[in-house]
Amino acid sequence: MKLSDKTALIVVDMQNGFCHEDGFMNKIGLDWTTSRDAIGPVKRLIDAAHSSGVPVFYTRYTLNEDYSDAGLMREVFPQIMDARGMIRDTWDADIVDELAPGAGDRIVDKTRYSAFYDTDLEEQLRALGIDTVIVCGVTTNVCVESTVRDAFFRDIRIVVPSDGTAAVTPELHDGALRDFEYSFGSVVTVDELEQAIADQPSAVRS
Repeated sequence: MKLSDKTALIVVDMQNGFCHEDGFMNKIGLDWTTSRDAIGPVKRLIDAAHSSGVPVFYTRYTLNEDYSDAGLMREVFPQIMDARGMIRDTWDADIVDELAPGAGDRIVDKTRYSAFYDTDLEEQLRALGIDTVIVCGVTTNVCVESTVRDAFFRDIRIVVPSDGTAAVTPELHDGALRDFEYSFGSVVTVDELEQAIADQPSAVRS
């Protein structure tokens, strides 16, 4: 595959809460191991992006201690509040150590599933002239999917790595990937993306 030379990498919610045994996901009985297993493939994409000068954006799902900014998530997943998940400036909300942002990487804090909702992500992408985003991270059918859809609505092209995303069940993961491929963009492998990033003639510099 071939990527635009105006491509950015968006790393969605690779936080302790989602990816670590002591995070909120495990505490509320959801399978966190699929998110943990995505750390390695996502790191490969981050390393490739750094090597080629592709801008890297990390998103963090971070909420007030009293969840006053969580919206309807409080009704859909009230157990997250019991587990004290994703509270801003806590370990649970931090990016996992293996994927610690580097110098020049950008962090976008959000209070909803989509990385575009009530953030300046779009403005940052536009300022760099970005027309294509690689969206990786977790979970495939919730925050990744919401971000993919909102990027599409903004006429930003989307590429999703099938093995650089994860959901709590294979059915949810595979269903989201089918939706992406059907209506929103390209679904490829991390191997393909590593090569495509390396083959870029030039890259937007962050």
